[in-house]
Amino acid sequence: MSRSRSPRRGKYIWISALAVLVLTVACVGLAAPSAPTASPNDIATVVAATMQAITPQNTPAPIPATAIPPTPAPTNLPAIAPTPVPPAATRINFLTGATAGVVSAPIQPGQIQYYVLQAMQGQPMIVDVNSLNNDVTLSINTQGGTSLLSASARQTGWQGRLPTTEDYYLGIHGGTTTENFTLTVQIPARIQIAQGADKAILSGQTAGGYNVDYVAYAVQGQTMSLSLNSQGNSVVLSVWGFADGQPYLRYVTERTSFSMKLPSTQDYIIEVVPRAGAVVNYTLVVKFQ
Repeated sequence: MSRSRSPRRGKYIWISALAVLVLTVACVGLAAPSAPTASPNDIATVVAATMQAITPQNTPAPIPATAIPPTPAPTNLPAIAPTPVPPAATRINFLTGATAGVVSAPIQPGQIQYYVLQAMQGQPMIVDVNSLNNDVTLSINTQGGTSLLSASARQTGWQGRLPTTEDYYLGIHGGTTTENFTLTVQIPARIQIAQGADKAILSGQTAGGYNVDYVAYAVQGQTMSLSLNSQGNSVVLSVWGFADGQPYLRYVTERTSFSMKLPSTQDYIIEVVPRAGAVVNYTLVVKFQ
């Protein structure tokens, strides 16, 4: 047993000696020339410099693409004009089925009274103010402040097609003395004829005993025929051109039927006029050929 262990021990001793020899040669080969021994302070400086070299510096983080951009400096914007404040006014409400509103009241010299009513874009409107001395005058403004008739014009009447759908303010301007005035506002109802048809049949009532006004747009050369029916023939017809102001049938003729070839392309005003201000039911047939 002792002979079998001896050769193995000798082998281990030989390997250890060889390892020592290799380590010694390696250390001798890598040794640097002799230099002064570094002091502890030198070592600390080297370590600090090394740490500074390997420590990452703080850099600004990139702005993500979804970041909110900074608010730009305010620019000089054009001033927005303040919305005009409409004057205090009495509202005119038409009776059911009526196309006219009438107001009568006294007015002092130099006084201004305001009335207001709502109307639709494109509707024709006819306004008249009457007084004993004929010196009570009219002004008209939209709710937005647009002037349709200036007070400085000193007019007693106005007619035109309305530019927008909104409230319209009517100013009544007193004359030189205290007097009564009558303000009449007419807004004719537009006649619509169904596609493919050549006539419209309209039924109504002269509410309050006032005229009922209709408006029909027609082309030059067309023939317009009217037929008006009521119990006892208590209503008559009147026709005039809205653009040219020309009367084509006066109510004083007391006719209930009418036909004419139209001289121009325009709106035509057709009035149903009750006799003696009567409240009458009627049927109006309007035909174009």
